[in-house]
Amino acid sequence: MSVVMKAVLSRITDFLGSRRFFWVVLGFFIFEAVWIALSALYPQAFDEDFHFGLIKTYSHYWLPFLSGQPPYADAYGAVARDPSYLYQYLMSFPYRCFAPFVHSQTAQVIILRLVNVALFGSGLVLFRRLLLRARVSQAFSNVSLLIFALIPIAPQLAAHINYDNLLFLLIAWVCLLTFRAADELQKRKPAARTFLTLAAICLFASQVKYAFVPIFLGVVLFLAFMTYRSFNGKWGKLWPAVCASWRPLGRWPKVVLLATIVISLGLLVQRDGYNLVKYHSFTPNCARVLSVQSCMAYSPWASNYAKHQALKSAGPVGRYNPISYLAVWFYWMWYRLFFAVNGPASSFTNYPPLPLLSAAGAIVGISGIVVVIIWRRRVFLGNPYFAFFLLASALYVLSLWIDGYSQYRYTNDLVTMNGRYLLPILLLLAPVAGKAFSVAFRGTPARKTIITLVVLLLFLQGGGVLTFISRSDASWDWPNSAVVKLNDAARKITGPVIVDGSKYYTTRIWFFN
Repeated sequence: MSVVMKAVLSRITDFLGSRRFFWVVLGFFIFEAVWIALSALYPQAFDEDFHFGLIKTYSHYWLPFLSGQPPYADAYGAVARDPSYLYQYLMSFPYRCFAPFVHSQTAQVIILRLVNVALFGSGLVLFRRLLLRARVSQAFSNVSLLIFALIPIAPQLAAHINYDNLLFLLIAWVCLLTFRAADELQKRKPAARTFLTLAAICLFASQVKYAFVPIFLGVVLFLAFMTYRSFNGKWGKLWPAVCASWRPLGRWPKVVLLATIVISLGLLVQRDGYNLVKYHSFTPNCARVLSVQSCMAYSPWASNYAKHQALKSAGPVGRYNPISYLAVWFYWMWYRLFFAVNGPASSFTNYPPLPLLSAAGAIVGISGIVVVIIWRRRVFLGNPYFAFFLLASALYVLSLWIDGYSQYRYTNDLVTMNGRYLLPILLLLAPVAGKAFSVAFRGTPARKTIITLVVLLLFLQGGGVLTFISRSDASWDWPNSAVVKLNDAARKITGPVIVDGSKYYTTRIWFFN
């Protein structure tokens, strides 16, 4: 390779690792999410009407302690016993502020969507700090965030009114606090402030979305291991060390920390504790809380109930076993990270992923798994952070698979296979795979830069908002002439430069279309 080419590639690498490039990535992500927020017809596909409806319901209550089912709330299930409620309750406060002055539902939805874009964007900022904290290079951190921003479902989710946006932010915060706690344990100076803050945020995140619990478990297991290793298995030394860090704290920090813990525990007991005592489940079935007739107003429950009744009357039917189901599950997750989907206004129209973009995603994912397996010793040697990333991600994925398979057994239908569920852990797995790639291509920095540029070019073939623009039509847009004209113009501009294939594939690989 010529000296000039090496110099050019070196300058490109320096730019990719610059703080300026990160702000370009963040600005690009916010731009594409705002584009969808201002363009997409309400409600979008990812339960947007469910969350907006509950936000309006909670706006009538100052506290989230509901004594019973709110009036006219049957369409949202057993609201008073839902363990994933904190997002809707918190979002009800900005809604209360502008609702008396903004009477248009369209304007209300757009404002709340923009708040969600801000939540997701803040999560990206924290995830960059997390990647750098895990000793990942600035260039790889920035490139990982750009590839993440080019996954079509990421900006579409950010443009939704959806609790996943707050959870995304909280997961990054929890991981940063976990690393701080681990560092303090390694120095044998555990700080009560850190541990109490981490516990409170984990408890709050568990009540934003119950799916966070496996990551919470990963935090506990990881810190337990770090404690055992740092104190040579002598657990009795931990408590005196924590108490020693508590005494120097001022009065107000102590009051705030204790109050935060009490509030988070109180919220947990009020929902999860009560559910466990009365219904013997943290997430009781709607029909155990309300009547079947009331639950039938909640469309997801009604659909699953009808499928279950049909399955019982049909007798023995062919089913996937756990292994074959796992293969189908992974296919669906990949497919639904890159596909395009409209809301209920067009019966949840699905269009398959763009070919080059989705193929690049599959190649990066599969090759990442392969190189991690091959270079696993080098990847995890001396970096416990990567072990935590893998542990938390594995527990989270396992819980998703178990939940999906249990629902499949109940309905005989492939449900809860949504690629957006994987978004919180993709940025946890990226540095693990990145380290393995770095080991595999050690000594050839120019080759790594070239491969990175090729991957980015493939992801630019319809990545991010471009999938929404390419696959959608006027029926996906707000019924506003300016919005429709702008999106039509964007479709005409991007059409000639994007390899979009057909909206209706018939080849076997798209067998879920």
